[in-house]
Amino acid sequence: MNVTTNELQLYLLAKTPSSTILTFKGYEINGNTFYTADQDKKSTNQNSGVRFDAIDGCSGEKVTYYGYIEEIWELSYGPSFKIPLFKCKWFNLDGGVAVDTRYGMTTVDFKNLHYENEPFILASEVAQVFYVKDMSTLPTKRKDKQANTSNDESKRHIVLSGKRNIVGVEDHTDMSEDYNKFHEIPPFKVKIDPTITLNEEVCPWLRCNKKKGTHTKNK
Repeated sequence: MNVTTNELQLYLLAKTPSSTILTFKGYEINGNTFYTADQDKKSTNQNSGVRFDAIDGCSGEKVTYYGYIEEIWELSYGPSFKIPLFKCKWFNLDGGVAVDTRYGMTTVDFKNLHYENEPFILASEVAQVFYVKDMSTLPTKRKDKQANTSNDESKRHIVLSGKRNIVGVEDHTDMSEDYNKFHEIPPFKVKIDPTITLNEEVCPWLRCNKKKGTHTKNK
């Protein structure tokens, strides 16, 4: 009897995986190199951010979840059939994830997490994202407050698409056929003047030439 690859995989999935679970600090899949958040702290690259698109069972609309990888597991169902899983922290869709109404960019709040009971996701089902500090959400500094404290961190981070290019890591590789199934986050559109007026806290130094109509001043 001829057995297809899908039938064989379904048969193996119906069995209990090996009790030995391999863990990794990095994993290459679908054209991306993923790290755990702890590995990110030791690296100059940020590779722990993930995005997952799902369909709401009630409304039928697409819902996008954002998070970052805590652990990388690989379940073994046989010598040639491995299933990689990402254990993630997910941002709360209620306040933890927001779309800026003026600029159209998606931002997340690292302190607003949720879905603790559903941390795992198939590694093949996520796309990579980067989180960049939203400098407009930096807290207002007081003159009597010491610099370089934890309160100096921005309240939100902007979500950008990850770079779909394998850069190499010492751990496992799985170049699957799903490389091209993810769409990048479209660039946000600015419908108004994006000029940001900087206050004295953000820009304390002023420089002008001594030519007509200008002068030099250091604060």
